[in-house]
Amino acid sequence: MESLSVYHGAISRETCEVRLCEAGRDGSYLIRDSESVPGAYCLCVL
Repeated sequence: MESLSVYHGAISRETCEVRLCEAGRDGSYLIRDSESVPGAYCLCVL
C-alpha cells in the first residue's frame, strides 16, 4: 500500500479534506488509514 501515490497513511479526516481541496479537481481521491477501525482504510473522494 505504501508504494501507491494515493495512499497517505495515518492522516486525519480534516487533513484529508484539505489535501483534496488543494488538488481542486472533481474525482480526486486518496486512501488513508481509518481513525476508528484499526487495520482498515478509508477512501476519500472529492
